[in-house]
Amino acid sequence: MAITIIATPGAADANSFCTLAEANTYFDTRLALDPAWVTTGDPSARLLIMAQRVLSSMIVARKTLRWDKEGKPFYYTSRSWTGGGVVTSTQALIWPMKGMFDRLGRAIAENVISQELKEAQAELAGQLGIADRTLDSDIAVQGITSIKAGSVALTFKEMVQAQVLPDAVIAIMPPSWFTDELIDYSTQAMVFAAV
Repeated sequence: MAITIIATPGAADANSFCTLAEANTYFDTRLALDPAWVTTGDPSARLLIMAQRVLSSMIVARKTLRWDKEGKPFYYTSRSWTGGGVVTSTQALIWPMKGMFDRLGRAIAENVISQELKEAQAELAGQLGIADRTLDSDIAVQGITSIKAGSVALTFKEMVQAQVLPDAVIAIMPPSWFTDELIDYSTQAMVFAAV
């Protein structure tokens, strides 16, 4: 079954921030074009839709209790969007969003999807075409903290986190669009972990 990209801002059936043509335009101007990006058809549509899902998943900051390699508890709060929420109660996607500004501090109209977000989605779609960044981190899943073979030793740093959003995607979006990831070694985490 063919996948149809619907990128109408505020539409109840939208599934993408940018169209396939807009993503192709982005890749036409990008250095080191990824050969995994397919310019037409289902593979590209799937990548765009998945990229939208990943970006949309940042809507709410998630605060989770975790432990570092020494067993010390901490709270990890994931990156989330800023702004005043969706424009209408019927829109399918998190954008358009109220109270957002572009890189130069200009208000983004509530009936459009920012060009910066479209480019970030295209970049993420291209990178998802190389590797599925949404999978669990092998390092985190296996709990590897140290490997030694003869004179070669490998130790992973404290609190290894899988980075689903590549730095290239984050760099495209204005910093004011999202909160930072936070690591909190508060006494509250230690009390909660002790319960």
